[in-house]
Amino acid sequence: MSSPFVFAQRPVGFATTLSANTATVVIDATNAPVTVTDFEINEAGGGTQNLTVELYDGTNSRYLSDDAGTTWKAKAVTTYKGYKFTRVVVVDKGSKLRVTSSDASGNFHVVGNKLPN
Repeated sequence: MSSPFVFAQRPVGFATTLSANTATVVIDATNAPVTVTDFEINEAGGGTQNLTVELYDGTNSRYLSDDAGTTWKAKAVTTYKGYKFTRVVVVDKGSKLRVTSSDASGNFHVVGNKLPN
């Protein structure tokens, strides 16, 4: 699905691999807001662990939902399945986009696009 938005700048790609069961920072907007145009999370280890996707401001978490409308707070996943988030997400200055797996080895790949700062 293509985005209905026309961006003045060309998005640049990012990729992160989760390798533990702690919150992994995917986008760090500590110094300036970051616009994420789209991203996907792919289960890569053959497991059925839980996954959390959140915007975290240092105190509060705001959980995101994917294109299917599922809120990602300790959401069970399917083996080797990908989940798409194609709505634009603005990570406010001072916040982070984080992903957490319940699997000790992480076993997720996160790939997407953001606008350059």
